Amino acid sequence: MATYRSLQQLLSSALEASSGKVALRSRERELSYAELDHGIQMVAAGLHALGITKGDRVAWYLPNCVEAVFVTMACYRIGAIAVPLNYRYVAEEVEDVVARTQARLLVYAGEKADTVAPVIQAKDIVSVVVGDEAERSRAFASLLTAGTIAEPTPVAADDPALILFTSGSTGHPKGVMHSHEGVYSAIDQSRKLFDFQAKDVVLVGKSISHAGGLQTQMLPALLAGSKVLLEMKPTPARAVEAITKYGVTEYGLLASDLLDFIEYLEQEQHRLPTLNNAIGSGDSVPADLHHRFRDLLGWEVMEGAGMTEVGCYYSANPRYGTRKWGSLGVPTPGTQLRIVNEDGTDCEAGQHGEIVLKMKSATIGYWNDDNATHALFRDGWLHTGDLGYEDAEGYVWFVGRKKLMIIRRGSNIAPAEVENVLDEHPLVHASIVVGVRDPHDGQVPVACVALAEGAGADSEAAIRDFVRQHLAAYKNPVHYLFLDALPRTGTGKFDRHTLMERAERTFG
Repeated sequence: MATYRSLQQLLSSALEASSGKVALRSRERELSYAELDHGIQMVAAGLHALGITKGDRVAWYLPNCVEAVFVTMACYRIGAIAVPLNYRYVAEEVEDVVARTQARLLVYAGEKADTVAPVIQAKDIVSVVVGDEAERSRAFASLLTAGTIAEPTPVAADDPALILFTSGSTGHPKGVMHSHEGVYSAIDQSRKLFDFQAKDVVLVGKSISHAGGLQTQMLPALLAGSKVLLEMKPTPARAVEAITKYGVTEYGLLASDLLDFIEYLEQEQHRLPTLNNAIGSGDSVPADLHHRFRDLLGWEVMEGAGMTEVGCYYSANPRYGTRKWGSLGVPTPGTQLRIVNEDGTDCEAGQHGEIVLKMKSATIGYWNDDNATHALFRDGWLHTGDLGYEDAEGYVWFVGRKKLMIIRRGSNIAPAEVENVLDEHPLVHASIVVGVRDPHDGQVPVACVALAEGAGADSEAAIRDFVRQHLAAYKNPVHYLFLDALPRTGTGKFDRHTLMERAERTFG
């Protein structure tokens, strides 16, 4: 077996260049590159002491923090598979991911003790708590007492390193597997795209439980030897404070958060002389927002598109050179991108079709889901489900999605997942969930509900409370549209298009 070391030695260049330089700052705690590497080695030894070996799944349920970085990179070092959990998950969602991946270990934040308690009690799983003490769990400090592991465990390029969960169009979240080579390729591609340098100071506000925070921001910056400020979805005021205090040069935001950031800058009249690059992602950046950003800062925000299945951006407006507002830019370094018809033939310039890709960073498949994996790839090309076209100059323009996915502040919401919960409530006869446009969130979910016979005027409050208990808050419908019956198509299926139009007229 040929040994693959690139991901395991991600910090090597920075360690050789300046091991004493600050690598990471989080929650008033600073670590140099040498201290970060030493911490990873200690946690790697601690994981081994708990019996974690190559191929074992290690789930973590943490906000952006040093401990999440230690665990993730320690997994890479020993060949274990990191499984980050969305910090907004409720107990049922945590239990589902832990059960499906058969995780051997769960590392979680003390403030989530009540959420994970049923999981720890029901599953044969070792647990480690960060922060407050918790019954049945070891303290995170216990992982730092087993010495260090400096020599990485031999792994192959195609060995799994990471599983990221994303909502599938069927409503059942899929575990997207990425190999050691795939993870490193996504990180290195992002480093090149943003031209991260050792002199940069990078503010990471996106959650590192997602590819956007982990593989397009934090780890590419560390690969380049930059200084990383690790925050957890900072408010615009907090972001401006950090940018000003620490001389931040680059900040990546979701398109919806970019709007909040610009509105704050317009109101407060802050100047940010060190900031020289930003990207809006997760949804399209309106032309008006581009204008307002340039008027404020004197330069243009980048815009791009990515997906969990490729772990990074597949298209983006270039860091240097011409940017076309409203477009997804051009294919990123190392990306092969085509626009194809239903029969797989290439579309001509300007003709709409599906965006398909070939990239080293592409997933090696969905965890324990061969059918979904086969459906994702056709003739070696990954089918994104995104519809678009290329113009004569090779810029990619997004026109819609083949799937029903609702994108709220960059987070995927599968209508079927919300509908499955709604339909369990005894007051609900049938439900359809659609997305409507929202100036701040991009899209928000609307539940179109036909109530069961005998349901009263207080049904909405009871249903809302039920959904809150079973789904992460961002998946909860913002609006409810109650109907005597849900419209149907000529074939007898619920008419989503009609319901979407009505929801837009009512709430859009």
